[in-house]
Amino acid sequence: MFDDTQNRRWQAALLEASYGQVLLIFSPEHGSGFRQHLMQAEYLAQAQEQLDAADDAALAAWLAEADPWEPA
Repeated sequence: MFDDTQNRRWQAALLEASYGQVLLIFSPEHGSGFRQHLMQAEYLAQAQEQLDAADDAALAAWLAEADPWEPA
């Protein structure tokens, strides 16, 4: 969990997608508006290391670059 630049609370979680891609999925604590960010990682463990090393500022930057995500 982290706060963005507008003090909105978000949760970030990794999702192993197709073709070896790993997405970082952002979900707001309240309301709707899921977002996705493609991680620069070849496999899930590598993406987990990046996520573990990220501080709130890095998470907020990834969120700012993220695209809408529909979990259909």
